[in-house]
This record gives sequence, C-alpha cells and structure tokens, in this order.
Amino acid sequence: MTSFFWVAQSANTVTLVVSLAALLVVVWLGPRRWTNLSFALLLSAVCLWMGGSMLARLFVNVPQLGGDAQLVLNWLSLGFASIGITLFWFVESFERLPRQWFWAVNTLAIAAYLPFTILLFRHMIITNPTRDFIGGLHFTISPLGVSLSAFLYGFIGLAVLTLWRQRAWRQRWHLTIGVLIVVATIVVALVSPAITIQTYMIPIGMLFMTYEVVKQQLFNPLLQVNQHLEAEVKSRTSALAASLAIQERVQSELTIARDIQLSLLPRSTPQLPHLRVAGRSIPAREVGGDFFTYHLFADGRLEVAVGDVSGKGIPAALLMAFSLRTFEMLVDAYCDQGALLTACNGALAPRLLQSNMQTGFLTVAIDGARREAALATAGMIAPLWWRDGAISYVDSSGLPLGAAADTSYEQRTIMLQPGDMLLLVSDGIVEAMNQAKEIWGFARLETVFAALGGKQPQQVVDGILAHVQAFTAGADAHDDMTVVALQVVDEA
Repeated sequence: MTSFFWVAQSANTVTLVVSLAALLVVVWLGPRRWTNLSFALLLSAVCLWMGGSMLARLFVNVPQLGGDAQLVLNWLSLGFASIGITLFWFVESFERLPRQWFWAVNTLAIAAYLPFTILLFRHMIITNPTRDFIGGLHFTISPLGVSLSAFLYGFIGLAVLTLWRQRAWRQRWHLTIGVLIVVATIVVALVSPAITIQTYMIPIGMLFMTYEVVKQQLFNPLLQVNQHLEAEVKSRTSALAASLAIQERVQSELTIARDIQLSLLPRSTPQLPHLRVAGRSIPAREVGGDFFTYHLFADGRLEVAVGDVSGKGIPAALLMAFSLRTFEMLVDAYCDQGALLTACNGALAPRLLQSNMQTGFLTVAIDGARREAALATAGMIAPLWWRDGAISYVDSSGLPLGAAADTSYEQRTIMLQPGDMLLLVSDGIVEAMNQAKEIWGFARLETVFAALGGKQPQQVVDGILAHVQAFTAGADAHDDMTVVALQVVDEA
C-alpha cells in the first residue's frame, strides 16, 4: 500500500469517528427537534461519504477482498450528493425562511435527488472505479451525472445565502464557521480529490456545528441576563431613596429586561390556510409573568400557548422565561395536549414548588384544514368560543403547573365551523380594576366578545384591550393582560 492510501484512509477514519460521535450527541439531546434531526441527516450523509470512500478504496486496492467497489462507490456518491440539501436543512433550522420558500426548495430537491438516486444505482452516474499509481481512487462521471450534481452546488449556495441574508455571523458564528469549512472542503474535494488534507477539515467543521447545536439547547442566555438583573435590583434596593443616579440605573436595567422579555413574544403572526390569529400581551410593570407563543408543526397545525406566572416583576419574568423555554423544548415531542402539560409540569414543578410560585398554562393545537382544535388547561380561564354571536366556554380545567409534582392533565377536542373564533385570555383581563375598585369581570368580557367575534382576530384583540383600558382609565395596572384570538375561515 502507498503512503497516500494510508493518509487518505486515516483522514476518512477521523472524519467518520467525529461524525459518529456528533450523532451520539444528537441522540443524547433528543432527535425530535428539527435542528437535531436535520443535523443527524447531515452527519449521516458525511458518514456515507467517508465510509463509502474507505470501502471503495479498499476494494480497488485489495482485489482479494472481493467486494463490490461499484456498489460502495454508489453509496459514497449518494452521501456526498446529499450533503447539499441536508446542509441547507440544518442552516434553515436556525435561520427560518418563509414557509413557501422552504417547501419550494424541498420540491426542487425531490425533483433532483430522486432521478439522481435511480440512475446512480443503475450504474448510469458513476462507473469504472480504478486505482491510480499512488493508491488513489479514480472513476468516471457521466455527463448526466455532472448535470444532476450541479444541484449540490445550488443547495450549498442556498445554505450560505441564508446565513448571509440573516447576518448569522453576528450571533451564530460557530454555525457560520462550520458551514464555511464544510463548503470549502467540498469544493476542494471536487477540484482536487488527490489532496487529502481537506478531509481532515470536515471534523473541524462538524465540531463547530455540534457546539452550536449544544449551545442552543443547553444554555439559556436570557435566564442568565434576568438573574443578573434581579441581583442588581436587590443589591440596590436599600439605596434607591438616597441616590437618584442608582434609581435611574435600575430603571434603565428594567427597561432592558422589558425589551428582552418582549423579544420572547412572537415577532410575527403566522399566515396559515383556513386560520387567522392575533395576540398581544401587556405587562403591568416593566416586566411581567404573562406570555403567549406560536409553534408551527410540520403537518401544518398551529400550536398556541398562553401562560400566566403568579406574581409580577422580575421573579415572574424569570419563571416566565423558564416556562416558555420548557414549552418550546417539549412541544414537538407530544401530540396530546394533556400529555404536553403533564410533561411541562414534571419539568417545572421542582423549581416552582421551591419558589412557592405557580404557572397557569393553556395550550391549543388547531388544525385549520380539519377544523379541529385540541386543548388542555392548567389554571387558566377556559377558552371562550364564539359562534354566530353566541358565547360559550370550552369545558377544560386543571391545576396550575407547579401546584403538585404528580398532576396529570387531559386533552379536550372540539370541532369548529367557518367563522368560529376561540378567545384565550389571562386573568388580568377579567380582574382589571378601575379607580372605584370595581373589576371588569366576565360579564363585560362576554358582552364585548359577542359583539366583536365576527370581526378579524386583530380587531377583536384590539377591541377587547381598548374596552379594558377605557374601563381602568386613571387606575394603576393591577395585573398583566394577554389576549389571543383564533378564527377558522373558509378560504385557503
């Protein structure tokens, strides 16, 4: 065997071992998240490429082994060609594209990879594997194979373009460096396959990307920032009355905390067939414990969650951030809303019991095409249901998260009709108080919702908040207020 053969095999081995180790990290984190699944697919493509390269080189250089070099070469080629689309998937899981663009790219991938795979295993793409004088591996690529392989560059270009457009290097520079290393390695491998050093670069790129995945899911910078803010507020409480400068500094920090908390709320409203949605959350102080969020499932369903942490201010904001993070980590793992809240309670209860606080939670998974809504409630006001001007409550109840460690929750499923609307509110809406210490109450909520329910969700949300604010004019805010409206419509 030549020295080139052993250097090339060792490079492939190092890359294969690092990729398999990264796969183990993905399995440890849990493969249900799209980021983890897409990274696992990218790692699998690299493993096919490296493993196929090792075996094909062995079969060509050691004919006594009797292996089918052509078949192994096909698998090598499939892994190499798949890096383009899997790399795009992985980057897109961090820097999301508009839904229509994402599916357009995937449709193009099917159109490219399906014929490529069929022709590949009919030996119409890669043929004639041979050994050169230094122990390298040579083969012939058909003109059709060259044309179809051009899609590899296209998907790699989309991945790099996505990083560039989203300015990913500012916040995800580990991801950017890893992607650029892999892209450069692929280009060098195509231009000059006899150079083996580029194969040693792939493990470095994989390590950068693995770190980005671990950092995303195991570290929560927001909680650390909020904990720092809370410590700053407590350490300066005794000096607030004596020092205006310190008071202004604390106010500035609270403003930063408010901006951070508001950034956790949805920045845009999902645009989905058969569904309209709008939501808004107003904290009573600079920061608060109310929140709402949206989550889009791959099958087109929309998950809406509304939460209300007991208390106000920095402690409630900290638990709000932790509760929201817990929900986002678990939502993809559970189809049943009752099971989802049970899992959230299991994760949150130890900390909530220790702090003597609780979190109200209401989740709704709505399928606009099937006009079906599945929901579960933990210590929140039951959803209001508007149909043809009539108001009713969806029968759903449960203890707040953190009330007991072993609490379980049940899912309720309802069928909707076009024009139906669900209204999700926190108790800050019905308990809003005016200067005469009179609360707004359920009766006013039902009356206003009955009058507004036939309008657009955004008009309903704005209208309810306007009525509450007019009622409480001049009075201090009593509690955080959150309103979310969901409407089923006919048009796609």
